[in-house]
Amino acid sequence: MQTELSSVLDKLAGAQHGLVTSDQAITSLGRGRKNRWVAEGRLIVTQPGVYRVAGTPQTWHQSLKAAALASDGIVSHRSAAEMWGLIQPAGYAEVSVTPPRKPRLVPPAIAHRVLDLRPDLTEEREGMLLTDPVRTVVDLGLVLPRWSVKDALSRGITTRLFAVGQVQALREALGRQGRNGTGIIGDILEERFLTKGDEESLLEARLHSLARRHELPSLTIQHEVWNAGRFVARVDAAYPAQKLAIEVDGFEHHTSPDAFQRDRTRQNRLVALGWTVLRFTWEDVVRRPAEVAKTIHEALNRFTAA
Repeated sequence: MQTELSSVLDKLAGAQHGLVTSDQAITSLGRGRKNRWVAEGRLIVTQPGVYRVAGTPQTWHQSLKAAALASDGIVSHRSAAEMWGLIQPAGYAEVSVTPPRKPRLVPPAIAHRVLDLRPDLTEEREGMLLTDPVRTVVDLGLVLPRWSVKDALSRGITTRLFAVGQVQALREALGRQGRNGTGIIGDILEERFLTKGDEESLLEARLHSLARRHELPSLTIQHEVWNAGRFVARVDAAYPAQKLAIEVDGFEHHTSPDAFQRDRTRQNRLVALGWTVLRFTWEDVVRRPAEVAKTIHEALNRFTAA
């Protein structure tokens, strides 16, 4: 009987990142047995009314699911942004709920009370309901500084998670006086995109800015390399005359083994054709532009000397 009960809980936990709620445990085990399992450490409190089954690994997705189960909420803000690849991973655990609910979560998990939380602006990923990319980037203005929201917006456009028009339409639908998040997005849209009339990629904008500020020669962005009439590669930026390619790792998320292998094969082909490839991280471009510019200057100077 105990084995059967354990199997039922394991099945529930398997679909919930190793978690069960108090109600689920009571339904499966009965209140008395559930309390004994908690006392014996077979069920470990993770959030109020949510338990981790002993032996299951603790993960970031599990912490998000625990917060969502404890609050009956939707994964949102920075957590949703991480899941959509809009910001760098930092392990946030944030959910949104509708008032008057005010769940108390175990820190560092956070529950935001959101009046205009809409089910039609959600999607399911990793067994969790989270705000869709457009709603997520609008909400980021409430929890991140302006420059981070701008980067997230441009990253989403570049990776085709959404278009400027979609963000603008939702901003207008959700916007109301005093709501800082929509105000920040509105300012960024006006300043950066709507006044320009295009959807310039974040990477292109960053590299052009870096070249201007550090007096580099003009870059060719998204340069295509051909050999004997055959396409070889497209590089993030280049000085074609010097055969100097500049690649930025981590701007788009090449996380699969196949993508990793393709990147290395492509680089080897470029080198075999006489190209020099400089590789920088996205953090280098954003946080250490002077160092990036210095490296590029030195490479160009070597070509000039040769």
